[in-house]
Amino acid sequence: MSEIRSVAVVGAGTVGASWAAFFALHGLEVRVFDVHEPTRRAAEGILRGHLQRLVALGLAEADRVAGVRVTVADGLEAAVAGADFVQESAVERYDVKRELFAQLDAMTAPDCLLASSSSGLLISEIQTVMGHPERAFIAHPFNPPHLIPLVELVAGKATAAESVARARSFFRGLGKEPVVLNREVPGHLANRLAAALWREAIDLVASGVASVEDVDTALRAGPGLRWAIMGQHLIYHLGGGQGGYGAFIDHIGKAFEEYWRGMATWTEIPAAAREAIIAGVQAEAQGRSLPELAAERDRKLAAILKALREA
Repeated sequence: MSEIRSVAVVGAGTVGASWAAFFALHGLEVRVFDVHEPTRRAAEGILRGHLQRLVALGLAEADRVAGVRVTVADGLEAAVAGADFVQESAVERYDVKRELFAQLDAMTAPDCLLASSSSGLLISEIQTVMGHPERAFIAHPFNPPHLIPLVELVAGKATAAESVARARSFFRGLGKEPVVLNREVPGHLANRLAAALWREAIDLVASGVASVEDVDTALRAGPGLRWAIMGQHLIYHLGGGQGGYGAFIDHIGKAFEEYWRGMATWTEIPAAAREAIIAGVQAEAQGRSLPELAAERDRKLAAILKALREA
């Protein structure tokens, strides 16, 4: 298959604009489209803002950013014409994505890879409308894609293994850290892990164990630091001492069984808990605006990324 040189980003909201900045930074020809005209008009300014912040954070060189190639297209067909790879980041609804993938299937060459940024939908439910479903798959980033290296690759029932292999090689070549799921599951990997943690974080506040700020601090100043270096399995392998993971499971794991028995199992956020965590987050933010919080996040993410690269 030909090398991927041209990428179309369909959907230019928060995730799409970030994807476009990422692809453009790596020297690809990028065309962007969004059906919502105000979003489309704002897209180039937003993605170039991302690029300038990468320069300011020391994660990109100014001359490299100055040479990026980005075109905001007026229509979907113009955006995807001649594309080698399409990254779809539209609304998280099956009906919207099915309609869009049917159009993408008709407008692109059969060997053009079609990736969805969906955070939890199943590609098998989307690719049913396609004549060439073998090139469609999930490529779910963690936000913001221009900073965080994770991308989750998930094949559908009709996806060819070669398509996922091409995508994995492509993303690795751009410095991403792709993971490939062996089978589909709603929410993929990272969001399912996050969902389990989030439920317990909510319940600890709702049940009066701790404040929102202290729950967040416990994560940020404790396991969060280790998670930037190792995953949970490898961390507990170290925690088992000379006996490794087996020893951890046999000994310390018994205490976790007691924790699990007392953990929340609800599947809808209780109304009272919702109010409590919203109020707690407002208190934790201490009047800082969303842009201010995002800037703090990005600055600290950049420092972590640079430290890991140098380690």
